[in-house]
Parts: sequence; structure tokens; C-alpha cells
Amino acid sequence: MRILITFITLTALTSFSQDGMYDICPIKNSQEIPSAKVWQTNGKEGDLKNIIGKKPTVLVFYRGGWCPYCTRHLSALGQIKAQIDSLGFNLIGVTPDDFTRLDSSITRSSDFDYTLISDKEANAIKAYGIGWLVDDELYTKHKTKYNLDLEWWSNSNHHILPVPSVFIIKDGIIQLQHVDPKYSRRLSPELLIAMLKSIN
Repeated sequence: MRILITFITLTALTSFSQDGMYDICPIKNSQEIPSAKVWQTNGKEGDLKNIIGKKPTVLVFYRGGWCPYCTRHLSALGQIKAQIDSLGFNLIGVTPDDFTRLDSSITRSSDFDYTLISDKEANAIKAYGIGWLVDDELYTKHKTKYNLDLEWWSNSNHHILPVPSVFIIKDGIIQLQHVDPKYSRRLSPELLIAMLKSIN
């Protein structure tokens, strides 16, 4: 019963109106990846563009370690990490969680063996055009009713979350992407592998 209650609490943020998720303008295919200040797990600040460099990369934006849909997706991608590696791509996860909270994403996922990046100021989320704003009323409701505090998770007060997204990057250019405002609908591992093979 306690596990069920925890799951309900963690999924609570998905229950309110998310119209803002549909009012986004993601970066387009064939565009160069943008610069954005981010933080690595050790707290070191860097530019996401430089971290990616020219390395072929699968860049996954997710809402946070509190989101069960996200951690399940991270686990599913972790299970195909060897295939992603064999196709010559790095796998990087980006979240608005503070770098001190990234362990939550790891402990709530399985088959986890790839790089996580903190976008606690939502710089990358905004640069990739996938950010939407949780308004004050909804933020307060979920903080008080469900004990789900986005400010605690991000250690910031911007209240911005990403639409869950996957960007496939090669030579510093966006090749393909999957951006879906319906938070429960994620890019399947099988389709991701097919997309990577089509690029190669």
C-alpha cells in the first residue's frame, strides 16, 4: 500500500492541465545545437554544446527523478545502451533537477549506465525550445497537497519543466527528434535504434 501511495504522489503532477506543454517551439532538424550552461554530477559547470562536441549523441530531456514515467524511460534506454554504443552514439540525460539530486534518477531507474546533466536553471530546456511553465497555483497545489516541490528538486524557482524529448545529434547538428507533449508517450527503444541506424 505504501508503494502505491508513493506512486500516486509521484504521478500527481501529471494529473493537472498541461496546456502549456503544447505551446512550445522545439529546435528544428538540421539546426546546429545551441550553447547552454549546465552542471555535471560533480557540480562542475559547463556548456552542453561543448560537452556534446562533435560526438554523435542521443540527448534525452526528462522532467526529473520524481517522475515515474521518466525513470522507466531511462531504464528502458539503459537496457539498449550497448546497442547505442555499438552504433557510435553517446547517451546523455538532461533534467531540471539540481546536480545534488541526480542520484534520485539513478536509484529509481535500473540498467543505468550513462551520463546525466543538471539543467537546474533550465538554460538548455529553453535553448532547445521545449520548456513549459508550471504556474504558481499549480506549483503551490502540488507542493502542499502532494509534497512535490519543484523548487526543491531544481534548487531554483523558475518552475520550468521540459516536454519529454529525444534529440539525435551528429556533427553538432540535430538529425532527428522526438518531442511529444503527451508525457506518458515516450520514444520506444526499438524506434530509437531504428532512427540511429537510419542516420548511420
